[in-house]
Amino acid sequence: MLEAIDTKKVMDGANKLVALRAPMEAIADQVCEKGFDNVLFTSAGGSLAALAPFCEMMKVMSKIPAFTEIPAQLMVTGNALITEKTLAVLTSKSGDTKETVAVAKWLKEKGAIVVAMSGEDNSPLVQIADYSVVYGDAEPHDLLGIYLVGKILKNAGEFPDYDIFADQLANLGEILIQTAKDSEAVAEEYVSYFDPVDKEYQIWTGSGNTWGHTYSMAMCVLEECQWLRTKSVHSAEFFHGTLEMVGRNVLVCVGMGEGPTRPLDERVIRFAKKHTNQLVVFDTKTLTIPGVDEKFRWLLSPVLLWEMYARTYRHLADVRKHDMDIRAYYRRLDY
Repeated sequence: MLEAIDTKKVMDGANKLVALRAPMEAIADQVCEKGFDNVLFTSAGGSLAALAPFCEMMKVMSKIPAFTEIPAQLMVTGNALITEKTLAVLTSKSGDTKETVAVAKWLKEKGAIVVAMSGEDNSPLVQIADYSVVYGDAEPHDLLGIYLVGKILKNAGEFPDYDIFADQLANLGEILIQTAKDSEAVAEEYVSYFDPVDKEYQIWTGSGNTWGHTYSMAMCVLEECQWLRTKSVHSAEFFHGTLEMVGRNVLVCVGMGEGPTRPLDERVIRFAKKHTNQLVVFDTKTLTIPGVDEKFRWLLSPVLLWEMYARTYRHLADVRKHDMDIRAYYRRLDY
């Protein structure tokens, strides 16, 4: 049976995250006082995808160099940009993800400043980090990156309105509840393509600061948790290969935020409308965001899009009768 929106749980989780604003800002102040030349965002799997919006935020708003790396590759190839003047930001809900813990140790050996966000206190990741915040079971935990990066940019003189934006996030619980309610129609539209028969193949695309979560929806939810064959492709790359896979009954899903890359997503939509009769658009612009100024909506788009996806995959798991916790290989085998 489909799980109803638990408004109390959402509100309690949101309030926990808002309460962590001060600790996150304190870390930002400390690392700024210490000084750094660049910012690395790295973690494994969906956690890296959750950090990607903050790298994108810095690329758009800041002159401070920011980049992402996949831990397993980074530890094999290295990166000449990483020095004792690198600020490394990592996250892991469990705090014991092997690749994330390993790269945290690797970064410490390089002298980098390591900041960690974890769901578990005294986890291996927290023990390694120079600075850490534990968010417990609060969701959406990636919101914490807004406080860290936002305050860093404010300190650099690149986000003077940060405090106004952060103050408006005190309304987070109401925002998330409204987002979940606003998402019901698009979630039902999406799952209608899986009732009574699964799709053999589907395409997910997006761009900018919402691309990470769209990639995560395709990989960490639809592939890992639902065992559905899914192609994720950046909207800017859609027309270099994937367009040839579109047909009348091929499901194309577009995750849209409200940042500067929105025209890339709109181009995909125009194409898909002509060549498939199965197009679903998850657009944060359709959402009511109480208490948040228009100019800040794009910064909140990743958090809101993930809430839309979360409501959608709950609908999907219910329709398919495939529990989200079932795994065949992940954390069940050595590999």
